[in-house]
Amino acid sequence: MDSNYVTNMERLNGIMWHLECIALARKEIEKFRPPADLFRIRVYYSLYVTNLMSVIDFILEIYKGDFQEALEKQLKTSHHSGEDVLGYVRELRNGIVHRGLDPTAGALVKSGIVYVVAKPVTNRSGAKIYSAPALFLRDILLHTDISARPVIERFLERTFEEIVSIPLEEIIEIYSKIIEKTAHMPEWAKKISHSNTPKETLEIAIRYQISKCRELLQPPMGQRII
Repeated sequence: MDSNYVTNMERLNGIMWHLECIALARKEIEKFRPPADLFRIRVYYSLYVTNLMSVIDFILEIYKGDFQEALEKQLKTSHHSGEDVLGYVRELRNGIVHRGLDPTAGALVKSGIVYVVAKPVTNRSGAKIYSAPALFLRDILLHTDISARPVIERFLERTFEEIVSIPLEEIIEIYSKIIEKTAHMPEWAKKISHSNTPKETLEIAIRYQISKCRELLQPPMGQRII
């Protein structure tokens, strides 16, 4: 039980980190107006791509094929299968992370905002080419983002339920053991930590964490690709 709780909280923290990064990147890419800073454009588009794909892969590692099947069903457009949309974003992420690919090599101005034009991407061997599901990379990312979040939240329900089902006394004991094993923590700090863990405060913190994760998982404003 100890390891399950710790694992679930670590998962929650990791997912929330990726979602926070996505929110920051999405906000910034809507601000680019000519003349735009090319470095900042590359940074924030890359941040969006890598964190979006990372949170998807995070859930995929836990729930395997069931999650992928549900996600691909949501990602499907009238001209592209969900598998191809997911494959495009994944290979774009791989290119950015592993090969230094610049996803922002071309752009157009629409309604006064600089939007990156999406280019075809290949897998590492170059054997498979993924065409862009839309003209603008922003629209592809937004489509993936909007489609993925309800699926992610649905699959995380089990994790949420497991966290709140553990008695607070057991959680306090778990944290006590973690504190005791923290080698760099002074003994006086350990004693204070042991004597200052009210159950009510802990319960509020846990429920806030889950509530914050649900809030971050709400789909952004925008439209999916038809």
